[in-house]
Amino acid sequence: MTEFNDAYYPGDIESIKRGIPEGRYSSEVIGLEVIKDVRCGKYIADIFKPEYRIDAVSHPEYSGETVMDNGMFRYKQAEGCLYEPKKNWGYVKFLTIAGIYDNDNKGKNLEYLDLNDIKGAGVLIDVYMKKFLNEYEKDVRYPVARAVQFTRPAEAPF
Repeated sequence: MTEFNDAYYPGDIESIKRGIPEGRYSSEVIGLEVIKDVRCGKYIADIFKPEYRIDAVSHPEYSGETVMDNGMFRYKQAEGCLYEPKKNWGYVKFLTIAGIYDNDNKGKNLEYLDLNDIKGAGVLIDVYMKKFLNEYEKDVRYPVARAVQFTRPAEAPF
């Protein structure tokens, strides 16, 4: 008797997901993925990836579609790893446009981004296609976003 286990069939995802074409969109933050302790050469970082839902009023043709941010790296100090505070520029840029960090060009400790800080916030995003060859030398493409401007503050967490 044949056992059925988890499987993957190439092409399934492409046939189901429409995707969002490149361009600028109004959106709302609905989630935040945090990947902790990622080794980046001799450095270590946490990666923050907000999830955005495209605004149905401004873009009815993409109602319900979501896209993940390409990610912001928050480099940190850890034993056996190099650390350069200036590598946190992308993370600081996001916190600054979100109104969480006052970038007055003075060194200070960075806030740790939490979903409550940004959930429900209106965000103008640029969507572009991330492209690379995977380990099987297959061309992989999918939309990712980058925050341009916060247009509405986050919802109050209470």
